[in-house]
Amino acid sequence: MSNLNPSVEDQIAVGTEAILDSPHVTVGPGRVANAPVPSVFVDDRGDIHRLRVGHRRINLLYSKESVMRSGYLHHQPTHDFVVTGKVEVWYLTQKTTEKKIIGPREYFSIPSYVPHILFFLEDTVLVEWWDSSDVQCWYYHPYRKIVDVQNSLVSSSTGRHQLLVPQDYNVDKPLPSNRNDFVYAALGVVFGLVVGVVIGERRRLA
Repeated sequence: MSNLNPSVEDQIAVGTEAILDSPHVTVGPGRVANAPVPSVFVDDRGDIHRLRVGHRRINLLYSKESVMRSGYLHHQPTHDFVVTGKVEVWYLTQKTTEKKIIGPREYFSIPSYVPHILFFLEDTVLVEWWDSSDVQCWYYHPYRKIVDVQNSLVSSSTGRHQLLVPQDYNVDKPLPSNRNDFVYAALGVVFGLVVGVVIGERRRLA
């Protein structure tokens, strides 16, 4: 797998817009900004339920144990709340790759222009959102290679095989997942928890 330590130029640029000039960074798939909302993205790793609540863009993700997601960086902070399961968050620093395990009912955030990986240690449902709907995405290829290799070991999909399912496409045909009832049943509870976490975080930072 790829080296987890940043190159010299990336050491200087990590966490700043200058990282976009790194030879290891290219424009990402654009699904965050361009995918229809509401819709569901399904592959062998799990589901991504894309929603808009008020003016807020929110993703609900179900990910199977041992799969990875991301290998990206965004130009604004990414906020996440784990509903069930456990995820190991990898993120690039100026010296190395740091890792932190996040469990149920815990919040974490990833700063702007910081490459990251989500490694799911259990079947996991999490909520993901940003500060605005203008969400851009770039690949960080040393991480993306790790994501693709890991996913190729545990499933037939590396994220390149996509099925985009609008939520109103056919109400008589079930989505290709048996977890949707659980996901939407949890949605009301999750939004209440997320609002509480965000308010608490803002008060802590005030």
